[in-house]
Amino acid sequence: MAEKSKTHNYRNMAGSLVIKDVDTKSGIVAGYFSATGNIDADGDLIEKGAFTKSIQERGANTTGNRKISHLAFHDVRRPVGNIEVLKEDDKGLYFESKMGSHTDGQDALKMYDSGIIREHSIGFQYIADKTKWIELEESKSADIPMTAQGKDFVESMAGYYQISEVKLWEGSFVTFGANSETPSFGVIKSLSQKKTMLAEINERMNLIRKEICSGTYSDSVFSMLDTELAYVQECYNSLVTTEPSVKDTLTVEPTKDESGRLFLLKTLLLKP
Repeated sequence: MAEKSKTHNYRNMAGSLVIKDVDTKSGIVAGYFSATGNIDADGDLIEKGAFTKSIQERGANTTGNRKISHLAFHDVRRPVGNIEVLKEDDKGLYFESKMGSHTDGQDALKMYDSGIIREHSIGFQYIADKTKWIELEESKSADIPMTAQGKDFVESMAGYYQISEVKLWEGSFVTFGANSETPSFGVIKSLSQKKTMLAEINERMNLIRKEICSGTYSDSVFSMLDTELAYVQECYNSLVTTEPSVKDTLTVEPTKDESGRLFLLKTLLLKP
């Protein structure tokens, strides 16, 4: 058995499933707070149905005053809207929330619409008798979807946690800089992985700069964007000087558009 205490946790989700639809007129945002059926960085495989009891007890259609919340950065002082639909499907934990008319709500709606928000994280509590350790030899690990960090966990611990039920408290949006799943630049395995990560960070920098120049956010969001821009610039600089641990055969062709390269260089020279 892995020597690891399971009490409460945050589970991040990034990718195309995070945001399904944004309707700025109605203020409704739809997407997924969490995926199910894959192993994450903590070695957790949350099964479909694990959120069912929490939804029944504290979901959108319940009458209690401690409903599952839609927050900013897991901060209970910063609810951004009311969850109107919360359910499980084959992909994960689906939600539809109406953003509030207050500053945090309207900032969130704008960030969802612009693409600044592209990651979610859930805050939940483990339930001891619903959390089972699965030894590697007892499972068909090759057939189980897992994140890159989840694969590292399985390989190092020779197993994973199978979770059939959790106590869900909230779903939050998080930004690039707040994502605990962001890969470590010290363990880049190949040139192709490095190229992909550089492109992702570059895309993020361009988006943040655009929103700083033309966005209509509150001062607190502009401050957050400025801080994140400094963070991703540091990430880029660190990654540029990191050598892959395994050499592959990828040949990186020089870009024919020198304007993009010059723009990036100017961006990296800016002081945060």
